[in-house]
Amino acid sequence: MLKILFIADVIGSPGREALRARLPGLKRGTGAHFTIVNAENSAGGFGVTREAAADLFASGADVLTGGNHLWDRKDSIAYIAEEPRLVRPANLPAGTPGHGTLVFRAADGTSIGVVNLLGRVFMKEADCPFRTADAAVESLRSQGVRVIVVDFHAETTAEKVAMGWHLDGRVSAVIGTHTHVQTADERVLPQGTACVSDAGMTGGFESVIGMDRGAALRRFLTLMPERLTPAEGDLRVNAVLVTVDPSTGRAAAIERIQLPHRSVSAGTVKLLTGDQPALSVRYAARAEVERLIAGGVMPTLALVSVGEDPASQIYLKKKSAACAEAGIAIRRVALAAGADTRAVVERVRALGADPDVHGILVQLPLGPQVNAQAVLESIPPARDVDGFHPENVGRLGLGLPCLMPCTPRGILELLRYHQVPLAGKHAVVLGRSPIVGRPLATLLSLKGLDCTVTIGHSASGPALRALAREADLLIAAIGRPEFVTGDWVKSGATVVDVGIHRVPDPTRRGGSRITGDVEFESVAAVAGALSPVPGGVGPMTVAMVVANTVLAAERQAGGVRV
Repeated sequence: MLKILFIADVIGSPGREALRARLPGLKRGTGAHFTIVNAENSAGGFGVTREAAADLFASGADVLTGGNHLWDRKDSIAYIAEEPRLVRPANLPAGTPGHGTLVFRAADGTSIGVVNLLGRVFMKEADCPFRTADAAVESLRSQGVRVIVVDFHAETTAEKVAMGWHLDGRVSAVIGTHTHVQTADERVLPQGTACVSDAGMTGGFESVIGMDRGAALRRFLTLMPERLTPAEGDLRVNAVLVTVDPSTGRAAAIERIQLPHRSVSAGTVKLLTGDQPALSVRYAARAEVERLIAGGVMPTLALVSVGEDPASQIYLKKKSAACAEAGIAIRRVALAAGADTRAVVERVRALGADPDVHGILVQLPLGPQVNAQAVLESIPPARDVDGFHPENVGRLGLGLPCLMPCTPRGILELLRYHQVPLAGKHAVVLGRSPIVGRPLATLLSLKGLDCTVTIGHSASGPALRALAREADLLIAAIGRPEFVTGDWVKSGATVVDVGIHRVPDPTRRGGSRITGDVEFESVAAVAGALSPVPGGVGPMTVAMVVANTVLAAERQAGGVRV
């Protein structure tokens, strides 16, 4: 399906700043093939200039549309006449510079016709937009263009709604602009035309429709002339995403988007780093280990692996080092790559029967020849420091004492250390794995933490992004590099990035870099707090292996079952 992104009226340099910051991530997040930007107020709030247009194109616009203010700068008329990527209102008198209808090619190769129209109610004199639309559509259809988008720049809702019905089945979308207030009436009409009365605006929302509110109020109160300038407070991007079947031109869906923006350079995002809280956990564990050793108990962790998976070897080395630092004895059990389920289970059961072994951790993956679940179930629950045994999972769900999975427990400690409030907050967990997503969702909903929890996953479909934007606390554990971009995040939300991936990067010395499930730059521009990758959740997971081993040893020494 073809994705068309429409950016609402950009208001001056503040609007362009917001678009520069948010449009690249928005295009990646939505998978947009073609981007239309209404630019009639992009230069100082009135008109468009060559420089303002260049800024918009550099940000990712494919085509610019206009409106009644497009002509406010006389020095721009020549540019409007010559720019092949700018579409001005089509229903203006003959001889008006520029083009009112143009055909472009989207990233997937689809031809897209773009039509710009002016309304006539409470607007400057113009030809009938309905009859002009008829002629434009007929011309585009004669060229074989099936996908047609209309930017209808009009004052009244009634006129814009009427245009939607007039063109239903003949164009892909009718998107209203001009009033700068995003309307909640988006829908796909019966014959396949997506409509919304107004896409809104991109600029400062501490304003009167994009302009400094003080000057606007004085104009209303005194009726005296007052120069209006674009507002700079509470920058947001308003947009509309339309999904179209390119073979028929019929729209399948339309979605409104509103993205907050603030500058990363302002340093407002709080980094939820894991090094210090992990160090605190390990120091506390060391004190407990010394106490156990003084009582005649030597806490011991068995690390079981199959084969020589490079990533597994790195993780095992980190876990071994962290446990050794705390004084925990390590017993490495490395089986050959060809070991089958029976061989691994027998070895784990032998370790489970050894009274000198207090914790057992099986490093995944084990290889396709091994039934990992059978291996995990062979670990005695009291020694299951990963918290994956069904008994520990069940006790976790009931809120009973158990060994918790290390990453969810580490995330809770990370949030506690950084004093992130949880009670009453809406937490959205992206990912439903039994290792992170499900147990973390359970923990967050338990009494004492008191979050309202929603789990989103791959089967949530297009609603997943909108769901994420509702979160006060967003946990990204979806397993896809830089999948969550700034347009997924509510302004001021806390974002925890669980993913870790190595991705190609020719600008780095080694040709690659480490990243998470979150695109750091765009999310940092919106979030109130964000865990980095690396250096966020990772150190906490390792620290919790240490903490769980000590806890297992304490409970076994005291005769506690779990």
